[in-house]
Amino acid sequence: MFNQGLSLDQAPPFEVVLRFFLTIPFFGILTALALLGADLSAIGVWDAPQTVAIVHLVVLGMAGMAMVGALFQMLPVLAGASIRDPIYHARWIHALMALGTIMLSGGFFYGVTMLFHTALVLLLGSLGFVVFLMFSKLLRVENKTPSVVGMIVAIAGLGFGLFFAFLVMLVFIGVDIGLAPQGLRTIHMHFMLFGWIAALIMAVAFQVIEMFYVTPPYPESIRKWFPMTMLAILVLQVPFYLISGTFVVVLDIAVGILLALFALVTLKRLTQRKRPVADTTVWLWRTGLSALLAAVLFAFIYLVVGNDGLFNMAALLFGYFVVSIIFAMSYKIIPFLVWFHLNAKGVMECPMMGDIIVAKRMKWHLWTHWALIATAAAALVLPLFWKVTAILFLAESLLFGTNLFGAARIYNNLKDKGLLS
Repeated sequence: MFNQGLSLDQAPPFEVVLRFFLTIPFFGILTALALLGADLSAIGVWDAPQTVAIVHLVVLGMAGMAMVGALFQMLPVLAGASIRDPIYHARWIHALMALGTIMLSGGFFYGVTMLFHTALVLLLGSLGFVVFLMFSKLLRVENKTPSVVGMIVAIAGLGFGLFFAFLVMLVFIGVDIGLAPQGLRTIHMHFMLFGWIAALIMAVAFQVIEMFYVTPPYPESIRKWFPMTMLAILVLQVPFYLISGTFVVVLDIAVGILLALFALVTLKRLTQRKRPVADTTVWLWRTGLSALLAAVLFAFIYLVVGNDGLFNMAALLFGYFVVSIIFAMSYKIIPFLVWFHLNAKGVMECPMMGDIIVAKRMKWHLWTHWALIATAAAALVLPLFWKVTAILFLAESLLFGTNLFGAARIYNNLKDKGLLS
């Protein structure tokens, strides 16, 4: 099961991936605290500074850490593209990403514009280097499997997203570049959410759904064309923001169709598992993919009706989809890596993967996660529920962090007891 196109002998040290994943619950806690402290009238107004701060805590702090950490693991393992001195690169990239995200979000939340310049340098420097390093490595891979192509597409999407983030920030600090700020923000948002995060989730799913859940492979047409088509649509959209708003809507619909088809096919694959027991990670995948389908549906209705509440629901559900998949992948990847690295060291006391994170605690997390979307949806109608949502998200992030740190503790306690250490 673990040898289908994998090069586990090239896996990076566990520390490389772990530092990124252990930071995800920290940014979840910050997101919850920001929700608790935000002005209720500002939440859900997408250009309100406090909402922008919360969005960046999720997109850069949670999703960004998960995606970059996953790439450090996937490049050598899935693509055979080893990164020289991975611990060194991971340390400084992680540090600059974390500090830059905190400064950027803090600048928006508290209205301290002087933080933006430093945050921009830190984030463009760290994430820009990720794009340069990993894109160049992947281009040199001879056997470009669909997952490798998906990673190339996602990293290119991140590059476009960073470029337009730079333009947005120039406009925000008062530089006249001759382009409408609203269009720039939308382009930046689309590349980051769809060209970067959604495309990388696809690339990961093509490998891990089959590997971890023992399902039939995705259809070749989806594996080969979906991420590439997604990026092509987003690039094609850019000039039409200046020419024809109607055609932009047509392309938005095309993006939605791709996302919905991916969700439907993945849900079907999860029903075809050779292992009939549905653990917490299966339910998190199902929850996230169902949220993605609902997000596309609300977005399509919004394009027809034009009600802002529908758009807010679509955005909320898409964010819930992303966070759900992050939790699902973390609960599979981290126990697997603990088990793999301890076995590689010859640790006789190495626990089974299913024992590294207690199943009951993962179920508590799942139940909290389900309650979260109910309160968040209610908050779109009754803003006071944002406080309840924040408390639930705080509890969820603390529980998630406890589970991940527990897995890390098992590794640290056993790593020096190996026969091959």
